[in-house]
Amino acid sequence: MDAHVSQLAAVLEEEISVGEALERNLAAQKKALIGWDVAGLLEQIAAREPWLRALGALEIKRKEILQGTELLSNSPTLRQLLATLPKDAPEAQRLRRLRERGGEIFRRLDVDEHALHGLMENLSAHIQEALQPLLSSAAPLYSETGTAEPTRPPSALIHSKA
Repeated sequence: MDAHVSQLAAVLEEEISVGEALERNLAAQKKALIGWDVAGLLEQIAAREPWLRALGALEIKRKEILQGTELLSNSPTLRQLLATLPKDAPEAQRLRRLRERGGEIFRRLDVDEHALHGLMENLSAHIQEALQPLLSSAAPLYSETGTAEPTRPPSALIHSKA
């Protein structure tokens, strides 16, 4: 059991490290977005993907370790494992601290990510509003025959359909 607990703690520490890297990445995305640095934003979005893959791999590893603990049922959780350990055991205290720290980081990450998406949507709405005058001309456009041309359909890019 001690080997499983040590392995689990190591995986949780790695998950926390990845979560912290994702927080830094999200902050860089926000900075790029606010600074209208599209190239920087795209770079940060691309840099995020390996961290997300690493997080997925760590979650699989964590589940495998938990399933390898003989005291638990077929779908164990960290909470169940902590319930089986003595409350004053150093391993239990370490796992509780890691669980709390990881929970804080990933809750913050979730809130920050939602806020960033809201900022992106808000900026998109402002851009669409600013481009609205480009959709229709002030004076009718006439063809070679002298008749007014029908109004052009709005660009799909302006309406976020591209």
